[in-house]
Amino acid sequence: MESLDQKGRVPLKNILLATDFSAASEIALPQALKIAGQYGTTLYIAHVICPELVHFLPAESTVTIVEDARRLAQQNMEHLLSVASQGGVSCQSLIGEGVIWDVLQEMIRENHIDLIVVGTRGRRGLGKLLLGSVAEEVFRLAPCPVLTVGPKTLEMRSRDVEMSHILYPVEFIPDPSAAAAYAVSLAEEYHTKLTFMKVVEERVPSPELEAAVEEPVRHWMDDHVPVGSDLRKRTYFEPGFGPAAEAILKFAGDHGVDLIVMGVERLDPVMAAHLSKSATAYEVVRNASCPVLTVR
Repeated sequence: MESLDQKGRVPLKNILLATDFSAASEIALPQALKIAGQYGTTLYIAHVICPELVHFLPAESTVTIVEDARRLAQQNMEHLLSVASQGGVSCQSLIGEGVIWDVLQEMIRENHIDLIVVGTRGRRGLGKLLLGSVAEEVFRLAPCPVLTVGPKTLEMRSRDVEMSHILYPVEFIPDPSAAAAYAVSLAEEYHTKLTFMKVVEERVPSPELEAAVEEPVRHWMDDHVPVGSDLRKRTYFEPGFGPAAEAILKFAGDHGVDLIVMGVERLDPVMAAHLSKSATAYEVVRNASCPVLTVR
């Protein structure tokens, strides 16, 4: 379980927004600012210039392009910092150069980042929507929780960031996931409704199965929500049936969920790079109409 501070909150002291200055990154900025402002934390806005992308050009052309990229990055960063400062959030810029994930990892380590925020752009490939290469690496390999703002968030939401309903899918009972602490802490912090959900694969369950699912899961609140907290009055259980990602996404869309919090397995980076892209968390991230917080 994630260590809590004296107020029972998960520690969010430093937040990093990874940006390529695209529209996908732009929709992630309000989410990052909202959390940084709520927790009174520092927001680092990070951009990485990747010379490898132009390695096929003549050397003299590469130098010019990289220099132009640096100037443009600085201009874009100054604009983002100006926007961010209007909300009273403490912000710092980080501009690096090199292999994108390698540089981001170093930024995360050096600045003791507790949460990464990343926007994903929709790309059509082989008939399916993909996360995008950088967001994919962050999602798979980041050492801290990641808030992913997917392409459908742009389609479904305005720029105003609301937080009134959090969904937390429970994978195992008893629930050992550190993600539970984040779901509870955020629901307490924003005074939101919290729904925890257990999904079983059967699409048409028997009454006996429904009872078997509901009984142990109802103990989840006793294990994770502090006694005396008014969150207990705002916490609800929802059974789900059928494929997990499908059930989670349907509930989130039908009930106006503003944030999905999910636990994901800690994996070796080499293993993570070879995983199938059909995992539940991956499917939820790329199809959700709200941000998804994944916690390893």
